[in-house]
Amino acid sequence: MRCCTWLLSLLLAFVAGPAAGQVPDSTAADSFRVQLPEVTVEAMRATETEASAPFAVTVAKRSPEEIDLTPNTSLDDVLRPLPGIWVNDRHHFALGERISVRGVGYRSNFGVRGVQVLYDGIPLTLPDGQAFLDVVEPAVLRRVELVRSPASVFWGNGSGGVLFLSSRPPSSAPTLRARVQGGSFGQWQGLLESSGTTRGWDLHGYASGIRQDGYREHSQGYRLRTGINASRSLGPKTSLRLVAAADAQDTENPSSLTRKQFQADPSQARPGFQNINAGKTSEQGQFGTAIEHDLGGVTIAGSGYYVYRNLENPLPFGYVTYERHSGGGRLTVRRTSGRLEGGAGIDAGVQSDDRAEFNTTESGTRGNEIQLDQRETVLSSAAFGYLRLNATNRFALTGGLRVDRIRFEADDQFTQDGNQSGTRTFSALSPSLGASYDTGPAQLFAQYSTAFETPTASELSNRPSGGGGFNQQVEPQRTRGFEVGTRGFLPSARLQFDLTLFRLEVDELISSYETKSGREVYDNLASNVHDGIEASLTWQATEQLEVAARYTGSRFVIEESDADSSLAGNQVPGIPPRQVYLHTQLNHQGWWGRLSGEMVPSYYTNNENKADTPRYVLVDFRIGHKGLTLGRATVKPFVAVENLLDERYASSVVVNAFGGRYYEPGPARSFSLGVNVEW
Repeated sequence: MRCCTWLLSLLLAFVAGPAAGQVPDSTAADSFRVQLPEVTVEAMRATETEASAPFAVTVAKRSPEEIDLTPNTSLDDVLRPLPGIWVNDRHHFALGERISVRGVGYRSNFGVRGVQVLYDGIPLTLPDGQAFLDVVEPAVLRRVELVRSPASVFWGNGSGGVLFLSSRPPSSAPTLRARVQGGSFGQWQGLLESSGTTRGWDLHGYASGIRQDGYREHSQGYRLRTGINASRSLGPKTSLRLVAAADAQDTENPSSLTRKQFQADPSQARPGFQNINAGKTSEQGQFGTAIEHDLGGVTIAGSGYYVYRNLENPLPFGYVTYERHSGGGRLTVRRTSGRLEGGAGIDAGVQSDDRAEFNTTESGTRGNEIQLDQRETVLSSAAFGYLRLNATNRFALTGGLRVDRIRFEADDQFTQDGNQSGTRTFSALSPSLGASYDTGPAQLFAQYSTAFETPTASELSNRPSGGGGFNQQVEPQRTRGFEVGTRGFLPSARLQFDLTLFRLEVDELISSYETKSGREVYDNLASNVHDGIEASLTWQATEQLEVAARYTGSRFVIEESDADSSLAGNQVPGIPPRQVYLHTQLNHQGWWGRLSGEMVPSYYTNNENKADTPRYVLVDFRIGHKGLTLGRATVKPFVAVENLLDERYASSVVVNAFGGRYYEPGPARSFSLGVNVEW
């Protein structure tokens, strides 16, 4: 491992070395940013910008090279360079990526918990606090915003952080782009994307398909996605936007392995899952609309969305199906000028799941034995407000307050074992207070903020004893967050920086564990403390050369546990104590290349801290041409090598898995070759 680390450092130093001795050209200073951009942080429903926000936030605009010349088959490709976020890529389609921000969301074995996610303005996080990211197409993502602070004051349930993803192209984007890519383990991807203006509408649409045999046995699958954005002005001060996205997939699920299986052959599947042909077929569609009107210093905005999802999921303990309908709306009024800015808003949402569970036959088909049949309804309502006092041109104070009420209802329709129908009702008051000071090259900030997170509908319905109804023991998780930090740009050094120290005090942390049958069930750990540091440096050595480093250090500790006092003092599993990411990026004579590395130490996989993962270093390399002209077309070929050092590693873990089946192996060294054609 030490040799791998030194090799990575030497490779980065070799590329960066020639530029280090150059004398900076002061005449070129204007070609670099000299301050953080005054762009609105869309992930927050306020008038904050990256330059003035009193909380930890990263706004990343992806370059055309990052979009065109990298594989972009997973959200890990997009999110890994950001500080403060931990992404586990399973490298198959059945479970998707596991995403955690400052330890929030660590327990998730499927979907995303505790982090509010929006895609092109449509909330993917539903009223129960869970999000499924199947519709997100990484190959078209152009802007990413990550709010690392608790943010329930703006987003309510499941807002331990906020992730805003946008595919909206700039006006300079090509009218038509076609992309074809092939790679190791039988992977093929195709994408068609178009944008333009017609009859006053700005339009952007895409369609894509990806299939793979998979590195591991029993991980074959395909996924189809499509999306469209349409916006226009209804007048000089009114704008309208329509958004739609959909996906369909059919995939096998190899599940997790024991340490012995992982060491013997990481490409194998879990026998129990392979024997019954475990997997997932699902469809998801969503639609959203937003309208905004400027009254001159005051902005009124309204939006609404609808989400549909259908799932069939054969698993060893049962054949799970559900049909989900969800929708919601919000109305906000914001004052966007003057010494005192602020706003207020109301939210409402509804979620309806028809959930059923049958026995799974030996061939992986649905049996005739009904194990669960119930309708689960989630109703949410909230009101919030915030104020920002611009005390001076440099100093500002921001405060906010939100009140939420969420009601879960279970209507048990299989009553042979008794009527298990029931309700759970939760409420929360979420305050925040922040301050920011602009020193010129740097922004200083401090914030106290809160988050609350209810168990999701699926977590409540997964009762330890089985059957219908809800688990009445698991309670909401509540978080108090404290942070101080600075970010800015030093023009003389061409250095952009971001440094944040944080503490989260978490009460009733929702924890998961796996039963012998493979079912996930949930309980609470009484008290936890999450301390950490997030640091980011980007050095623009020349116009052609960029060197970047990200570091996240954390100490997440179980302080108290009502169920098992022996857990006190243990580390929260599933999160590494450190993450280091480095990359060197070079543009030269039309060629673009990036050499990147991620270093992750060993971390625990269970609450008892008696099992851990192997540490690893991943090195990836991408190279491509920024554009060869062939008639009216521009051709952009690229090559990518992932896991260059051929590390054996666990790309994800199942926290507290039964029988030591914690490890979800990542693939061996792999190659991708692709080409974009633009008109």
